[in-house]
Amino acid sequence: MLASTIIEGSRILISAPFGTKSHKNMYVPLVKELVSRGHNITVITNYFIADFMDVENVREIVLEKLTVDMSQYPNAFDSLLSSSNWNWGTSHLLLLTMFKYPRLVTEVLYEDPRVQEMMANERFNLVIVSQMVSTASAPLAWHFKAPLMVFSPNTLFPGMATILGDDEHTSYVPFMFTHFTDQMNLGQRIANTLVTKLCTFLQQWYEEITVPSIVKEKGIAGCPSIQNIIKNVTMVFTNSHPSFTYSRSLPPQVIEVGGIHCRPAKSLSKDLETFLSGSTDKGFLLFSVGSLQRMEDMPERVIQSFIRTFARLPVRVIWQWKGKTRTDLPSNVLAIPWLPQQDLLGHAGCRAFITHGGLNSLQEAIFHGVPVLGLPFGIDQYLNLARAMNDGYALQLEWKDIDENTLSTAIEKLLFNPSFSVAAERLSVLLRDQLQTPLERAVFWTEYVIRHNGSMDHLRLGSRKLAPYQRSLIDVYFVLFLITSLPLLLVFFCLRYCWSKTKVATKIVEKSKNE
Repeated sequence: MLASTIIEGSRILISAPFGTKSHKNMYVPLVKELVSRGHNITVITNYFIADFMDVENVREIVLEKLTVDMSQYPNAFDSLLSSSNWNWGTSHLLLLTMFKYPRLVTEVLYEDPRVQEMMANERFNLVIVSQMVSTASAPLAWHFKAPLMVFSPNTLFPGMATILGDDEHTSYVPFMFTHFTDQMNLGQRIANTLVTKLCTFLQQWYEEITVPSIVKEKGIAGCPSIQNIIKNVTMVFTNSHPSFTYSRSLPPQVIEVGGIHCRPAKSLSKDLETFLSGSTDKGFLLFSVGSLQRMEDMPERVIQSFIRTFARLPVRVIWQWKGKTRTDLPSNVLAIPWLPQQDLLGHAGCRAFITHGGLNSLQEAIFHGVPVLGLPFGIDQYLNLARAMNDGYALQLEWKDIDENTLSTAIEKLLFNPSFSVAAERLSVLLRDQLQTPLERAVFWTEYVIRHNGSMDHLRLGSRKLAPYQRSLIDVYFVLFLITSLPLLLVFFCLRYCWSKTKVATKIVEKSKNE
């Protein structure tokens, strides 16, 4: 009862000024539940969030300048349909994330008059920041003298495990932009280690020389280094779970809440139900590739491959189409700009899901037990789909390989080979079978941090105070090597001495014989 009184009405700041629309899936359910428990939430974001329109005690500060503009990226279809295996889109995004966005996000965040007024006049009991360019928001926790929590829209980002006193475990934890699995050969482990360490070092180096100077320019005098702020993080939420991401050892301060946004399906609109009712018992196929890519940007050849393939299917198709209305779609295809994805995946008639392989979409597919055909664009999607195929509920096609034949073959396998549905149902059971729901777990630990005012020393690994060479036991192995080597060296020198003495004695004897 006392604990409830202490945390009731706490003021919480969530800063997620950069990312795609899908990143909100990590914190929208948490915000709604915390508000229902009496907390007051302020959210800094780069998108207006419709979910908060009718929710009291939630204030949004929308930084429109940080809205993701896809026009600055190379056309995804141009690069993916080329003969090259190099994904320029992913490489471009990685470079921008490391060397452009830390400065841009920091400048826009602290120049905003609403943020400046908030910093001058308000206080918060807790600051939660997105791990996507988290260094920009971390000084807010220092400024408000509030505990710092971090949430990741994916798995634990490289570098955070080291900050928490753990290792990156590059021997079995693949870098999120690779195609690797948790079973890597020697060459893959070498490449995985190099890219993980290099990207982590370059990003932290650039952020450390960029963000603090901008923060101080904007009036946060005395702000310490970013690493000194981040190392005091109290808790990290990751969008992961062993049913869809690779298992790894995690520090006690890391809590997996993957699937936090997944929910049972709701009733569909009358128009959708009317369309689906025409499929009788054959069901339907759902086709959506996320919020960033527009279908009309596809070359006409690829669009026609989809249209001809769908026309031959015995099921209906709901296609999320953003762009000009098509007049050449077959009667079994419904193209709409927005669709209730979870409600459709949870519908009894959903037979398969064609998706780009985004982590949230795969979580929803698993939660509702629907097999997947993946058409990845890049970023983490290849890694996600590699795991999905390994688990047996998904197939994958490269965009450059798409034609009527490859599409028909893949879709028919998903529809008529029951092994894919069985695998999806098995993973659905694993994801749902938890002592707490991901949302309950997130709410508990959020309020736990508030109750204890960020005092989490009992959960901190002692290794946080060790140097990297000490964590890796290099000094221990060196001493053990010396201890083991000394007797061997003594034996070697003794034998050498005895041998030299023997040779001298032999020469003396031979000399005496000759005389």
